[in-house]
Amino acid sequence: MSMNLDTYRAVVRLTKTAGPEKRKSLGSGVVFTPTGLVITNNHVIEDADFGTAFGQITVESCRSVNQPVSDAVHAEVVIRNELYDLAVVKVTERPPAHYIDLLRAPAAGPSLMERRIRVLGYPPLGGATITVTRGIVSGFDETGNLKTDAEINPGNSGGAALDDLNTFIGIPSFVFADELGKLGFIISVDRIKEWFASAMKSGIPKTLEELAVGFAPPNLNFTGDNLDRSNKYMRILGKFAAVETLLNRHEYDKVIRHIEFILEKRPRSALAYHYRGNALLGLGRYVEAADQYRTCLAYSPDFIPALGNLGVALLHLRRHTEALQIFEQTIDNSDNPAELWAAYNNIAQIYQDCGQSEVSKLYRDRAAELIAAEKERLSHLGPQDKRGVSRLAEAIVYAEIETEDEGTKASE
Repeated sequence: MSMNLDTYRAVVRLTKTAGPEKRKSLGSGVVFTPTGLVITNNHVIEDADFGTAFGQITVESCRSVNQPVSDAVHAEVVIRNELYDLAVVKVTERPPAHYIDLLRAPAAGPSLMERRIRVLGYPPLGGATITVTRGIVSGFDETGNLKTDAEINPGNSGGAALDDLNTFIGIPSFVFADELGKLGFIISVDRIKEWFASAMKSGIPKTLEELAVGFAPPNLNFTGDNLDRSNKYMRILGKFAAVETLLNRHEYDKVIRHIEFILEKRPRSALAYHYRGNALLGLGRYVEAADQYRTCLAYSPDFIPALGNLGVALLHLRRHTEALQIFEQTIDNSDNPAELWAAYNNIAQIYQDCGQSEVSKLYRDRAAELIAAEKERLSHLGPQDKRGVSRLAEAIVYAEIETEDEGTKASE
């Protein structure tokens, strides 16, 4: 099989930047029209905690398979669907020069079984160049997704799965793994076309020109599970705000039911597990709190607050060696003064408990230096910079708490 460079150029890297901390998430996408429409997974562009898709999206293409991606252009969300885990974004500037014609892709039927395939995408562990892994179609799941033994890593999501004839067969999307092994899953071209048919009011067109027009907002069907950048469950934001307020008020027992609501709608929310861990920590239920922090970190391995609080839970359980390793890991990976102060202070406590007062003092002194430097920095900020939440935000928070409290009383 000879390499078709144009196919590789049609598979792009997506970067989403969102939030005040400018958190970045990486994924892949497939350009499928000359106008710059890109299909990817919804989970690539969605905030797993809040269910929104706000933020800045950039699309980068490869010029050569041995060179980093370049030519970054901005894109915006057109339509997305949580159930299908699919989304379409549109390049708002100069569209990429190459695309894969999904309309001409044949159905993904039983004849694909054991066919050799390759997966194209941009997992971060592969650097900034495109990465290819190989395998076969290992089977089908109940919804028509393809199973494969080809390696699918974080960042591959939304890329392309093709056979040796460069026939597009689907989008690599997720992996199931346990102690017995792992399997990758590909959303088949059949499922993609099925969603296209429901997303466009006129159904699937016959030409690429009609396809591009069909994804213009007036021609889209925003009903059922189809969304724009917004949240399907509007109460989620109010619930998170209520949880934060209740945690600040140390009303830990009231937090749990709000978290249950969030996790029913957002089962992969790392932040929800972190907050439930905080509530359990406040209630002195340290073993349960540690479990919640570990779940949070499974979904978001770089979430330093959960890592630090896991250390605190282990410290309460007198598992000093594990806690010490976690606080040292926090110091290595954080530049947040508050997180660093807490880590140094907790390490000092561990050494104090172990009877090593001199070592403990070194860490306490370092913690004192950090807090002094942070107070000095804050002293130069104006009142506007240190202002709390607005009255409108406060009203939303307390309305959510009161609604929940009234519902609880009515059921008692």
